[in-house]
Amino acid sequence: MNTSKFHILLIYLLLAPGLWVAQAQNSTGDTLRVWRFDRWNDREGWNCQELLGGTVRGGTFWLTIQPERNAGAAPSWKDQVWGKGKQPRIASPDSLGIDASKYNKVVMRLRNLSPETDGLVYWRTADNMAKDNGPARFTMKPDCNEWQEAICHIDGKWTGTVDQIAIQPARMGQRGDIFIDWIAIARGEPKPAISRPDVCSSQVVPFIEVPGVSQENFRDAFKVLDECLVTDVPLNGFTYPYMAPGGAYGENWWQLDASLNIAGAKWANQKLAEDMMRGFADVQAQNPDGRIDLWGGSPMRGEPGDVSSLPRYFEAAYDVACRSNDSSLQTIVLETMKKYLGYWLSSKKRDQTTGLITGVFEETFSNPHQDPGVVAPVDLNVAVAVGCYNTAKLAQYLGKNEEAKRYSDLFNQLSASINQYLWDEASHFYFNYFVPEHKHDPRYLCSAFDVLQLGIAPVDRTKRMLPYLTDPSVFNWGIRPLATISRKEPGFLEATGIYDGRAWFGDVWTLRNLTVVNGLKDAGEPGLAAELNWQTIKAFNGNYSEYLVPSTGSGEGVKRYGWTASQYIQAIIENLFGVGYNVFEKRLRIIPHIPKELINKEISISNLTIPSHESLKLNLRIIPEKEGKTIFKLNFSGKIPKEAVEIGLFSADGRSYKVTDKKGRTLAASKSKAMKNLTFVKVKMNGTMELFFE
Repeated sequence: MNTSKFHILLIYLLLAPGLWVAQAQNSTGDTLRVWRFDRWNDREGWNCQELLGGTVRGGTFWLTIQPERNAGAAPSWKDQVWGKGKQPRIASPDSLGIDASKYNKVVMRLRNLSPETDGLVYWRTADNMAKDNGPARFTMKPDCNEWQEAICHIDGKWTGTVDQIAIQPARMGQRGDIFIDWIAIARGEPKPAISRPDVCSSQVVPFIEVPGVSQENFRDAFKVLDECLVTDVPLNGFTYPYMAPGGAYGENWWQLDASLNIAGAKWANQKLAEDMMRGFADVQAQNPDGRIDLWGGSPMRGEPGDVSSLPRYFEAAYDVACRSNDSSLQTIVLETMKKYLGYWLSSKKRDQTTGLITGVFEETFSNPHQDPGVVAPVDLNVAVAVGCYNTAKLAQYLGKNEEAKRYSDLFNQLSASINQYLWDEASHFYFNYFVPEHKHDPRYLCSAFDVLQLGIAPVDRTKRMLPYLTDPSVFNWGIRPLATISRKEPGFLEATGIYDGRAWFGDVWTLRNLTVVNGLKDAGEPGLAAELNWQTIKAFNGNYSEYLVPSTGSGEGVKRYGWTASQYIQAIIENLFGVGYNVFEKRLRIIPHIPKELINKEISISNLTIPSHESLKLNLRIIPEKEGKTIFKLNFSGKIPKEAVEIGLFSADGRSYKVTDKKGRTLAASKSKAMKNLTFVKVKMNGTMELFFE
């Protein structure tokens, strides 16, 4: 190179965006190799698979993502979820001679006009050029009209002499263009690690004393959640640490699993739960239809689509918002709930004649694979109705009364559709509904009891349904938690081994059982709720498997499954001890659901974090002193806020309790209109409290 050209190139490199290329001629050797793609139609030795196009023009390597599909045909709903597995690459020239001990970065300056958020780098070494190694992952801002630098941190993943690299820039492979200005091999400091949120240390895990449940098993459930933590973010558009399903499902995010994992994790780390809401908002923002994808690998992200998953997000989001002191986070949560309901209530999901929501498998777990628009399942319709209810409540808390009324009306409309079309008067049961054929799917599924939530099912129908619930020969009542489908159904089976979808048609899941527990609580059946909740705790105690075999209780599927551990924690804290907190109402509520097996046993929970303005810790003991008398002992550590404590106790025979404090003073007690057979008091929070119910 002559002197004149060298100076021109040096000035250009120093002025070019990106520190890595600016150092290409630096004597430190921080950049080993740069491909600039400055010459028209010259790939500089890079190969490109046909599906990516791959022309060089305007000083860029232009990749055009071309999905494999028939002309004019939309991707099937299964392809929208799982894709077709085609992930084309571009490959560098060989004989690069990269010393892996000195260089640890592949850096690109690119303009990403596609929904792609993650790419992969593979490599081949001089001693075996036939074998791909890796991959290492890099991230990009999707659908971004500005130039950005994408850095793939190899950081110790490769060894020896690397002679060739390959880049997989399009993992979803649906649409868009990626313009690469340059690619560089460089070195730099290792990627800073994101601090790991604490969900399992002794500082955050409560201590319990419950007969039949050891502290070791209880803490192990929090350890399962820790095993599910993913901190190497962003990942597939999720920008904050989150909880993956666990086990063989890998590190990807899933709407349902992450939402259910929040149920228990929020009691250990409220900030993690709030940040997961922000992560959900970011992945949802990539979709123009308000959809939250089934999982991070769904190839339709960034486009209108037809498939999501069973939306338990509405419960998780509402719970987190009601425990948060961050008003901006509460607003973000409300907006995500409204957008997500916009997807579910759109004409592509909601049948215009019946008003019911239709879905495919994984939007419901009560029906095998069906095409969109065919089946209106009970579980999905109730989940969306709950979403409407929770959105209305949150909007009301935030002073948005018109929105609150709108979503309350939608809840009533959807409840009416459920009761009109899913109820079968002759059978006294709710069934899934085949929309095109205008008929029921006459299988007895335990998801039918989802309608007990929020009073969706009228009282008279609830009474007629309960004999199905409590008959051991139908759903296994009293033997173990509820089986997903009636044992009398021809399709009933006990799936074992690795999950293959069949376990939703016979086996036992926390997802199914805790939904029914919540419904029984709402329906004024605290005794039944306490028994089913306790059966669920016992069955999954120390056994955080994906699902259980009804006849034996054997844990199957993933052995350390996130949502199982999370809902087990929730069953103990929120149901057995009955602890709930609401920042809008400035109150802590304690309404235990104690099963018959524990009715005369002392139980306690301590070191329980209450997310008030000052981080509170609650120590609670519930002591049955003698027949008909129960003592609640509460102790708070930390600064005591000006908030209230509501404490309630159910009676088996409907009688009222007299409530006194430790000085013998009678407190003003009330009977609950919403919860049958409940006597409760509301008192000012103090450091030490002692109440007697008799």
